[in-house]
This record gives sequence, C-alpha cells and structure tokens, in this order.
Amino acid sequence: MTFETTDSSSWFADNWPTIVIVLAVIVALVVIDRAMAAKGRAWAERLPAADQAMLLTRYRLLRRVVMAVIGFLGVMAVLLSVDATRSWAQAVIASSTVLGLVIGFAARSTLANFVAGVMIAINQPVRLGDRAQIGDVEGSVEDIGLTYTRLRTPDNRRVLIPNEELAGGRVVNLTLIDPVSLATVKIWVPLSADHDRVREALAELVPPAPGRVGDRPDPGVSVADLTETSAVFTIGVWVSDPQQALKTAAWLRERALMRLAGEGIFQGVEAEVGG
Repeated sequence: MTFETTDSSSWFADNWPTIVIVLAVIVALVVIDRAMAAKGRAWAERLPAADQAMLLTRYRLLRRVVMAVIGFLGVMAVLLSVDATRSWAQAVIASSTVLGLVIGFAARSTLANFVAGVMIAINQPVRLGDRAQIGDVEGSVEDIGLTYTRLRTPDNRRVLIPNEELAGGRVVNLTLIDPVSLATVKIWVPLSADHDRVREALAELVPPAPGRVGDRPDPGVSVADLTETSAVFTIGVWVSDPQQALKTAAWLRERALMRLAGEGIFQGVEAEVGG
C-alpha cells in the first residue's frame, strides 16, 4: 500500500506541469466558448429572423466539430506526456494512416453522416426552427447534430434522420424563403344547396381568422372541385407561420362546421395546411 502511495505521488510530482496545462486549456476553452456564444447571440439579435437561424445552425454544428477535434488532440497530448502511455501514443500516431483506413472502413456510415452534417451546416437546406418535409416525415427542425438531424412532428414525436439521408434526399423546406403559410379548409356541400349562400357564409370566416396576415391577399372562398353529388368549396387564409396555420385551419374547420350545419347544408369538411 505504501508503494502504491509513493508511486502515485511520484507520478503526480513528475507530471504536474502537464496536468496544470491540460486543466488550464480546458478552462480557457470553456471561457472562450461561453464568450463566443454570448457574442454570437448579441450579433444574431441584430439580424433578421432568417439570418439568426442560419447563424445559430452553423455555429452549433461547427462548435461541436471543433470541440471533438480539440478533445482528440488533448487526449493524445496527455498520453504523449505520460511515460507509461507515450510509446502507445507514438505507435498510434505512427500508424495513423492505417488506423484511419481501418476506422474509415468500419465507420463509413458514421463518417458519411458526419461529412453530410458539415455540408448541411454550409449549404443549409434546413435550419434550426424550420418546418420541413424530409422523405415521408414532416416537422420542425429541432437540432442538427454531427450525425443526425432531429425533427419534432406536429403530434410531438421526435424523429432522427441520418444526415447522409438528408443531404442526399429530397427536402421540402416550408419556411426557408418565407414563414408565411396557407391554411386551407375544404368543404363538401350538396349540389342542390344554394351555393351563393354557402360562399357568402364561408367568406365571413376569413377576416376574423386567427393569425391572418392582413397585408397579403387571401385566396378566400372558391369552388375547388365538383363530384357527382357535391361541390367542393375551399377557404384559404394566409397566416404568419406554419404552427399558426395548424391552429387557423382547426378554427376554420370548426366554424365552417357550425355555420353550415346550422343552415342544414353541411356535408363534409377537410383541412389542409401548406406553404
């Protein structure tokens, strides 16, 4: 027991400069990271909302890449400074080419996702907070990590999408150009109904619709289709963002149901939300 205590004390005595340097570097990195994050938020607050999302997306992903690289270099520096592990670290560095090929072959999918994540941060087909459709999944972009992108669906599910799939597949960004979205409700009424009265009743729902954008002309009420038994009316309202579009469509659906059912001309109703 005495031997182990002496050996441990001797190890700390021989390597305390390295330990102090490593701890100082860690503290300095944390301080610099916090300062850069605060400065970045201050810059972002002066930018338009779209540019804020772009800055935050790039910063978060590049920050993780830098921290991963610094962490690896820090571990190798510690291993090289300790006698017991120096030879092993030197062997790893000397065989880095072979090791890189082996790791690259074993983790080709992970590396592909990593490279795709960097490309996403640069090209930005999606940004933090965007509403997007990737494959058959639609939701809000919650996070863009080193290997996966997280979507939050309207029913509050979290979907993880590999960055390689996102970078190589078809992506529909519903808010990249303009967050304003269209809330549309379809209403089926019998062909025998008084269509002028139906149009007039539905048109009254457009001005008070919650979240409506007043400076953009609404599609309003129109006949979208005809079937053998029904005329399909639509109500279209421009609203401020995709989340509001879901709420506005629900409001229109409920009010249309109440209004037409009260007049005895209701047949069916369906809601759609689009950009």
